[in-house]
Amino acid sequence: MTGVTVLDQGWELRGFLGDDWQLHRAQLHAREGAGHGGWSPARVPGSVLADLLAAGQVPDPYVGTQSLLSEWVPQRTWVYRTRLRPPALAPGERAFLEFDGIDYAAAVYLDGHLLATHEGTYVPLVVEVTGHLGDGEHTLAVVVEPAPVSEPQVGYTDKVRVHKGRMGYGWDFCPRLVHQGLWGQVRLRTTGPSRLAGVWARPAPGGRVTVELDVDGPDGTAECVLRAPDGSIAAQATVPRHGAVLQVDDPRPWHLNGTGRPDLYTLTTTLPTGDEHRLRLGFRDVRFTGDPGTLPYRLTVNGTPTAIKGWNWVPADALYGATGRAKLRHLLTLARDAGVNMLRVWGGGLIETEDFYDLCDEYGILVWQEFAQSSSGMRSLPSDDAAFVARMAAEAERIVPARRNHPSLAIWCGGNELQRADGVPLADADSPVLAALHEVVARLDPDRHWLPTSPSGPVFGNTLESVRTGPEHHDVHGPWEHQGLDDHYRLYDEGRALLLSEFGVEGMSNLRAIESVVPAAARRLPTHRDPVWNHLGRWWNNEPLVQEAFGGGIGDLATMSRASQLLQADGLRYAIEAGRRRSRSRGVLPWQLNESFPNGWCTAAVDYFGEPKAAYHYVRRAYRPVHVCAALGAPRVTDLDATVWAWWGPGTAQVTARVLRLDGGVVAERSWAAPAEGRIGELRRPGLTGLFLLDLSVRAGDRTASNRYLLTADAGFGDLLTLPPARVTTALETTGPAWTLRLRHEEGPAAVFLRLLDARPAAEPGWVRWDDNAFDLLPGEERVVRGEWDGVPEDRRRVRLDGWNVSVEITTHQS
Repeated sequence: MTGVTVLDQGWELRGFLGDDWQLHRAQLHAREGAGHGGWSPARVPGSVLADLLAAGQVPDPYVGTQSLLSEWVPQRTWVYRTRLRPPALAPGERAFLEFDGIDYAAAVYLDGHLLATHEGTYVPLVVEVTGHLGDGEHTLAVVVEPAPVSEPQVGYTDKVRVHKGRMGYGWDFCPRLVHQGLWGQVRLRTTGPSRLAGVWARPAPGGRVTVELDVDGPDGTAECVLRAPDGSIAAQATVPRHGAVLQVDDPRPWHLNGTGRPDLYTLTTTLPTGDEHRLRLGFRDVRFTGDPGTLPYRLTVNGTPTAIKGWNWVPADALYGATGRAKLRHLLTLARDAGVNMLRVWGGGLIETEDFYDLCDEYGILVWQEFAQSSSGMRSLPSDDAAFVARMAAEAERIVPARRNHPSLAIWCGGNELQRADGVPLADADSPVLAALHEVVARLDPDRHWLPTSPSGPVFGNTLESVRTGPEHHDVHGPWEHQGLDDHYRLYDEGRALLLSEFGVEGMSNLRAIESVVPAAARRLPTHRDPVWNHLGRWWNNEPLVQEAFGGGIGDLATMSRASQLLQADGLRYAIEAGRRRSRSRGVLPWQLNESFPNGWCTAAVDYFGEPKAAYHYVRRAYRPVHVCAALGAPRVTDLDATVWAWWGPGTAQVTARVLRLDGGVVAERSWAAPAEGRIGELRRPGLTGLFLLDLSVRAGDRTASNRYLLTADAGFGDLLTLPPARVTTALETTGPAWTLRLRHEEGPAAVFLRLLDARPAAEPGWVRWDDNAFDLLPGEERVVRGEWDGVPEDRRRVRLDGWNVSVEITTHQS
């Protein structure tokens, strides 16, 4: 009988030092119960370290400096075992064990007999077991070898000889947590005489779908049925193994996020003997074109030129095998809701999973996938060793076909920040491994774009010096730090990159995340140079700059978190808006959407526990199709000279700019009836004092948007620390998981930088997603925001309204 059994139950795990497991080989197929002989329960898919944590065998590596106490784990051999009772095979039927992901090298045993060996994090293993299965119960064991040697961030790229994410060996946003384990699904598949090893479906404009089969066995044809998004049959045919063309009349297009529905078709391919393969595909036309003398960076989707509104993506967890689909969906839902149309899967992390690509397919988000190669603090040129190049090419032969059916996949890239000795980003001709990877992509996935590395140059870094004196900026990286209250604005005002594919601003994490991972004794200022805080994001701790920007008066963690998040949010927003103002800009991809490890300080816009920081919401507003912004020169100014820009689509719009005191008084105002979007006009106002707001709005028919900048005529934002209190009332309506919250300013000065923060302990499951957050309320102003709770029981839903001069607790019981 043909079919698939997912082997996700009954797994056990035990560690061994070196080859000590060889002295206990009988235990690979022993029948004693769990807990005997040192075996503990294991999850598959999962991660060795996550299982050890669940079993209480290691301290929580996400707390304080305790990850240091788990660095011995990847030096051990770890054996997984489970029992399976396969169905009886009829004459001519076959059986296969399928492993979607083993990290990194392993041997597979059935009833103590070696079936296969494996090497490679990102390549699957398929083992035929037809002659090894009899009646009754069998024991399956997988011996996972110690993790391979590789280089941390400050190391030598040319010493790397394995294709495995380097982040886990120690990176600026992740301590050393080297991953091991069965991190992909394990299945037992039974088939007839033939196994359907793969299907390649290539949709093309006009509704043509070219289908090619990979059949292991004698079957020469397969039945293909293509169903439309509504489930109706769009095309069907009997397809020979060398392939055929299906024709779809008037296909529904797969649209980019924010431009329409990303409609997906389902292709079911079945062999006469019963083995079946199902995949989803989308009809879309994704192209990249270039300007003279540049690589192609201009994105066009379905005939429409489109600016890239992106984000950089890192693994959802350092223990990526233990990441649940719920967290992945939550993070990608945040990306979709922010208007993101492309995610760059950074080359220090993963070749991402089927779950990741499936969700991007559903959400209309394009994927820029990098092979797992990355820069180093010492040298950033990959090895030219022939065995390494051959390994990478051989793995690409398996990796590329496994992902090429996804309509979300747009770009293959050789890796992150690979450079020559002189710092110039690599081209294919500079590196044998890049040339080999490009050849595989061109042959096996010719419909996708290729970039040798990111950035692709011709210069690497985006700095004021390179902007003012260097050569052309095509695709550049950086900076990742706030440049200060003056230079930050200047850098992005003067920027001239075609594509900013990685840049960011650092900020402190949300307070509840800090309370979860920083031991109580270390929850104090200063955090700078403190051993615990150094372990939790030393590279991104800019506490001295934040103190300087606020006059040195910050005295507690809550205020420091709020202050640093204000600078991070404003700095990242301004960089993105500056990109929108550049006519030659092809797009921006800030660093980074999410984080893989719970840091105290990080460049992430969403913390490890899935709660957005203020930066997420500022970027979300900057990505809106209807938006208004200003070129300001600096946030510190006594004589304001702001240039206003707006975008809204076709038609005429009303654009208004006002300068407001925090008591709500208007000190300057100007309006324009704008016939075309882009640069609208200027608002000047000399002689300003203290804190003030620049308030912008655009209205075109029923489409509206507003945007505010907190500015100061003083040396910094220290006056926020003594801002008189404001009274804000709240009214809550609930419908199932949906919250509708009405906020009204009743008295006092403006309520500045209001954030709706999850008030539960960070480790509690589930999330709340708001349609807006991190905003100001002027005197008498009212705002309605909507939230959606995901996986949180009603009696646990609590939110704190936090601002410079407001603090309110909101629960389900409020009305």
